[in-house]
Amino acid sequence: MGLQKITFEGGNVTAKIDADLYHFFNSYDVGILKSLKNECSMTLANNTITFQDGYVSIYGRVIYIENQTNIGVTPDSSKSGYVILGVNTATNEVNLYLKEQTGGYPSLMLTNLINNDGLYEFVLCAYTKTTTSVTLNQVYQRKFILSPKTIIDDLEQRLLIKYIPQSKSLTKVSNGVYQFFGTSSTELRESIIYVFINNTTVISFPGDSLFIHVGSNRNVSYRYAGGDYSLSVVYENGVVTLSCGNTTHNITSAYLKK
Repeated sequence: MGLQKITFEGGNVTAKIDADLYHFFNSYDVGILKSLKNECSMTLANNTITFQDGYVSIYGRVIYIENQTNIGVTPDSSKSGYVILGVNTATNEVNLYLKEQTGGYPSLMLTNLINNDGLYEFVLCAYTKTTTSVTLNQVYQRKFILSPKTIIDDLEQRLLIKYIPQSKSLTKVSNGVYQFFGTSSTELRESIIYVFINNTTVISFPGDSLFIHVGSNRNVSYRYAGGDYSLSVVYENGVVTLSCGNTTHNITSAYLKK
């Protein structure tokens, strides 16, 4: 027991300590490093799967897949399989191999390499084969590790979409009657609807109120130029129809805000 100097001159850092730290920095994720090199993308030709270069981190153990690394698949039977990157800390080995079986995809060895030495099998791609052909499984979702900046940028974008008012493009049907399209009942239920009359009067109401009564509609009272009116709002098949209480009133903009 004692102290170990890690980021110091002359420090003797083991691979296990490095891996622990990398795993922490990668948010405890396992996968291909996203947007670095070519992300281990693959192609299939003549029953051979070829990978472009990329990095994989398995519990902080980082492996570089060199460009044009390939492995052959023999079309000798009907099976489903994986191309496996096997990381074995017990033997200090890294291998690329196939794992396949009939009647579905095979199970994997997924040892927690932070707590124990052993084998972790990471799937680089999935495929199916018959006695005549090999086909890549394009639906299989490979695991990726995103950089912190990418995660933050994605979160920022989702927050903007969720909380910044979304302007709706209005179509004039007739005097005082307008529509906007491409919305769903779920989006309306989660939003406050803002309607501007002639850029001066703002009408706001919860979208959920459209669905209180049968027919997905409601009337909203508003005051304009000293008079009292009612705005009719109807939702049907992705279309919201707004009918002013007076045909001289123009709806100049509409927004949804969650």
